[in-house]
Amino acid sequence: MGTPAHRPTPVNVFSFSRLKAFSQCPLRYKYRYIDGLSEAFRSIESYLGNIVHEVLEWMYARRDTGESPTLDAILDELARRWQASWSEEIAVIRVGNDPQDSYRSGREMLTTFYHRVFIHDRSTTVALEQRLHARLADGIAFTGFADRIGRTANGQLFVVDYKTSSREGDAGDFSEGLQAPLYAASAMDRHGDATCLAGYHYLRFGTTNWRPVTRQQGAGIRARFTELARQALLATEFPARPGVLCAWCGFNRTCPAAQVPGHLGGGLNPPPGGTAPALW
Repeated sequence: MGTPAHRPTPVNVFSFSRLKAFSQCPLRYKYRYIDGLSEAFRSIESYLGNIVHEVLEWMYARRDTGESPTLDAILDELARRWQASWSEEIAVIRVGNDPQDSYRSGREMLTTFYHRVFIHDRSTTVALEQRLHARLADGIAFTGFADRIGRTANGQLFVVDYKTSSREGDAGDFSEGLQAPLYAASAMDRHGDATCLAGYHYLRFGTTNWRPVTRQQGAGIRARFTELARQALLATEFPARPGVLCAWCGFNRTCPAAQVPGHLGGGLNPPPGGTAPALW
């Protein structure tokens, strides 16, 4: 079955995800953002990340209305959303794993977050899943969604991005070096602050890495993003970069260069049916 087309992304509007796709594999970038093709499947890791983000947003939204969500209520919300959003497009990539493994990971991450962060958090929420937008040089625009923007007890503006990845990143990584600081630069403009903390919370480990960002640093981060976006915008060739990430690419059934090792081949043959598997 081929991949259906949808409207391609506007050529000059770049999200962080779009730029990361170009960095990882220009051919995947072309398929998705220029040709407007849909990927044939969605990885269980992506599904887990989205559902956990939804529950975190729900937790803070409830808290901001004066409620105090209990851990039982949080885990019930995870179960409800997991079942309600399940579709036949979700694929388990690692052979031998099953959806329950990811669901249990979600429970563990939210439990750790509840005990280590949520019940002790005295910050105030400025916005949840706020859309940030900035016009950059050469007509290039940035757009993205910040997981949570808030203020500490002493009024310091911060942006935090929640990560469900299996390892902690560092400032030298493409993602960690650019994403949250870029969001912080836009948040400062939007909310009128001179500084902002850019943070990543690694949900599997219960740790948070913070980086202070000034307006001057924010301008430098935007300049870097603009240059990377310009490279993608002016590209005329889109070579494939086969590697382990091919296993998670929804174009790997049709891409002539895809290399998917046997132990990561689950995504090539997703189980039929759209009903969510039992959670226990």
